[in-house]
Amino acid sequence: MLHSRGELLLMLDADGATKVTDLEKLENQIHAVARKEHRGDSAVCDTTFKISDIPIVAFGSRAHLEEKAIATRKWYRNFLMKGFHLVVLLTAGPGIRDTQCGFKMFTRSAARKLFTNIRLKRWCFDVELVFLCKWFRIPVLEVSVNWSEIPGSKVNLLSIPNMLWELALMSVGYRTQMWKINS
Repeated sequence: MLHSRGELLLMLDADGATKVTDLEKLENQIHAVARKEHRGDSAVCDTTFKISDIPIVAFGSRAHLEEKAIATRKWYRNFLMKGFHLVVLLTAGPGIRDTQCGFKMFTRSAARKLFTNIRLKRWCFDVELVFLCKWFRIPVLEVSVNWSEIPGSKVNLLSIPNMLWELALMSVGYRTQMWKINS
């Protein structure tokens, strides 16, 4: 992300659970918010407007599929999912229902601010992104995407302690200011 040169930067999981064709949905939402933000800034001349200069993030979301998934999953998976959502809510705050979908789009300025500060490199970096977006007051959009479950591409029970550890580490790191945020 830090070495990319595009105006809009797409991040997606390698498993192909979300089709790359859904990038248009995220892109359209970012453009809509950018136009709105740009119109609100009377000091900016229209000839200099670049979408890459306005920090905005769009998270692809599977939240619209949650009700159907709950009906087909085993009870313990639903319990773990709801528990994880609660811990995420306590760590990063409200706003995004699906932080873990691996389909995200950033304007270049948002990516520069976020990825120069990110510390988590594994399971919960998505939650840290949400936290940092709130810190920088970067608008975060949640956009429904088409998603299909890929066999073998799941979190296992042994990953849960690692996730909880990362969330606790993040919470303590930022709240005690041991993790500094560079603006």
